[in-house]
Amino acid sequence: MKTGIKFVILLLTGLLNIIPAVFGQQKPKEWDLQSCINYALQNNIQIKKNQAVVETSKVNFDQSKASRLPNLNADASQLFTNEKSVQGSTRGQQQSFTGNYSLRSDMVLYNGLKIENTIKQQELNVKSSKLSVKESENNIVLAITTAYLNILYARETKTNAENTLVNSESQLNQAKIMYNAGYIAESNYAQVQAQYSTDKYALVIATNALSTQMLQLKQLLELGIDDEITVKFPELDENQVMKALPSKQDVYNTALKVMPEIENSQVNTDIALINLDIAKAGALPSLSLSASTASGYNSLNSETYATQLGNNFYQNAGLTLNIPIFNNRQVKSAVAKAQIGIETAKLSQTDVQKTLLTQVETAYLNAVSGQGRFQAAAEQLKATQISYSLIEQQFNLGMKNTVDLLTAKTKYLSAQQEYLQAKYTAILNYKLLDFYQDKPIQL
Repeated sequence: MKTGIKFVILLLTGLLNIIPAVFGQQKPKEWDLQSCINYALQNNIQIKKNQAVVETSKVNFDQSKASRLPNLNADASQLFTNEKSVQGSTRGQQQSFTGNYSLRSDMVLYNGLKIENTIKQQELNVKSSKLSVKESENNIVLAITTAYLNILYARETKTNAENTLVNSESQLNQAKIMYNAGYIAESNYAQVQAQYSTDKYALVIATNALSTQMLQLKQLLELGIDDEITVKFPELDENQVMKALPSKQDVYNTALKVMPEIENSQVNTDIALINLDIAKAGALPSLSLSASTASGYNSLNSETYATQLGNNFYQNAGLTLNIPIFNNRQVKSAVAKAQIGIETAKLSQTDVQKTLLTQVETAYLNAVSGQGRFQAAAEQLKATQISYSLIEQQFNLGMKNTVDLLTAKTKYLSAQQEYLQAKYTAILNYKLLDFYQDKPIQL
């Protein structure tokens, strides 16, 4: 009876441990931008790799702190000896057992502050590795945002292609009636048929483009081959495009404060500076303290085991001063390399700042031009839509030929595509400006 109760308790405990893990990895039924970002941050492989580097850095940091403590080592040896013995004219074999036991401790008292600087350096390495995790998270946020907006763009393109095909089919039916009635020539009817085939092919292309973008998002989410995703398509109106832009200088100033790569470049410079102090410590004297105790016995001795251990027991303690005189240029080379490392770190820091400036300026310029392009595209779309609608009506009344109709339609479809490209280019770059201001990316 007790065994059965224990089994039930163990089973319930196991279920309680499993349930949080299962629901913690539960995938949303419908993927919006925020759920995509949250899931990617939890499951991205590169982020997990960088998190493992953080743990390794912490281990190294703890190890460096332990260097300040004395070590303690015990040794024990037990030897059996078999040798020839000669006593007068008598020869024989002689066996003996010997044992030696010791305990030793060493501690560095001073080594040019090398231990203290190594501890500082390892602490900075932990900070740097954490910032690298943040960089990876930012990269995946940008990649997910871009992929998600590409899906929205591809979806609208497909919707337009579907509507165009419906309209093209209606035109084809109308042209067929007009051809059978003798209002248009066979060549004109053939042109409408060709346009219908073109629009049908355009829908296939748009469908494939949407599938490709969905696959890219799925791969960024680290989903399996059998996993299917249903993307939520928010409605993005003109207000999402024509938002007031912040000051470019304000965006850059904020980015310098919040972007992890900027702080990480400063941390790497600090690490390089400490590395120089560590290298210089190699030319300074070092002082260490040591203490040991030992004892032993020999079976050939007539005294008892305990008596021998007591008589042979000894202790010693001492200080060791090591003064470097000549070390084959090792210290000098280490110092020179450390100085080069400092210059390299400073150059990398400047390069990171300039790269960020380029990214901010590019995003700002694209956002400004995107909004202007969107306004022009919206006006062009409205004009071509009206023109196309009028020509289509005139075509149905037999007042326009197929060339006029298809020309107007081509202009309308081109304006429609330009409108979509301008719309999502402006939205993406506005979201990039939000990102550089450390604002959450939301749609």
